[in-house]
Parts: sequence; structure tokens; C-alpha cells
Amino acid sequence: MFAGPDNGIYQVINPSSDTAISISPPYRGATAAGAAYGIVPVNGYPKALADAVNLMVQQWGATLTGLGSVSTENIVPVSKGGTGGTTQAAARTGLGLGNAATRTVGTAATNLMEVGAGGWLGKSIVDNVNIDNARPTGFYSHAGALNAPYGSLSMLSSDWGESPVWQSQLALGVSANKAYFRSIRKDFAALTPWAELYHTGNTTRAADGTLKAI
Repeated sequence: MFAGPDNGIYQVINPSSDTAISISPPYRGATAAGAAYGIVPVNGYPKALADAVNLMVQQWGATLTGLGSVSTENIVPVSKGGTGGTTQAAARTGLGLGNAATRTVGTAATNLMEVGAGGWLGKSIVDNVNIDNARPTGFYSHAGALNAPYGSLSMLSSDWGESPVWQSQLALGVSANKAYFRSIRKDFAALTPWAELYHTGNTTRAADGTLKAI
């Protein structure tokens, strides 16, 4: 390739001597002597380019063919195996995921509870621990007689949140259809004794209609 003084590009078609060449098309610029020019070898470039393309086809051809119509997508839709979005939020929307997908499993605020958290759908055993201390809302089981009305108990606590002063605890199934409840102050300054609940299983009705404990 001949880069002439006129900034034109020409093909060298016949280097007739060390000091003379023929170019195509004919020189279009003005005749000049001593002007700057350039000679650029290009014969090897097409082969090198072809070899590089051939290597790429051999290495990636099957992969590119396997992409099918996905290869023409800027954002791959869900129907073609993508997420349909370029952001995390858009991807969740495309996949039909709700806000639960961004929540952490745990017991802190805004967390998703796992099975057994707080005793729900599982057991949360409080063994040899003073259950007089307030607990978050949930079901708890306690082994042993420590602070329990009779042996083992299952306890249902209600959390007091921000304003209530008292928390209630309900103990069920501790002994022969017996049930008890008590209250704890938020500041632990007071703890009421366990009070037994009376029902048809542990009372009798007298002739005058009054209930009496068995």
C-alpha cells in the first residue's frame, strides 16, 4: 500500500526497480518532488486475520451456535432462561419474587422466622434457665420443676411491645388437665404467683349452681 503525499491510498502493483513503482489507481495528486510518502506492507494481514477468525470459530463456534436467539438479546427474558432485568429489583420482578426474597432469616425486626423460632411449629426448650425473665412472644417448653407450678410446662408468652407494663404467661399441660397463668412486670419488679384456671375437668357444680374445686 502506497500512502501518497496527497494523503491518498494506492495499491502498489509493480515495483519495477529500487527507485520506481507503479500504483493503482493513477496518482490523483499534483506532481511533486521530494514530498513525504509511505509504503505499508499488507500482504500478510489478511492471512493472519483469517487464522485468528478460524481459531475463534473452532473454539467458540459450537457455543455461539448453542445460544440460538439468545445471542440477539440485550436483556435475556425469563422465557429464554434469563431474569428479564438489568438490576436486582427488576430481576426479582421478572422472576415473580416478592419482598421475602430480600429478607434475612432470623429473629430480629423485619426478619423471616424459621421453623422453631419462638417455639412456633417446633420446640424451643428453656432448660435450667430462670423463666421468670421476660421472653419474646412465642411458645416455650421447660423441663424440670424450676419456677414451674408442676413439673414440666409449656408456656405461651405475649410480648409487651413498647407501651404495656405487664407480660402474661400461660402454662398448659403441666399436670392432669391443669392450666395456670401469671404476669411479669416489664422491669421485673413484680412477679405474680401462678394462678390455676378452673374448668369442667377440675371442678364440680353444686346443687346451688356454684362451682367447687375437686
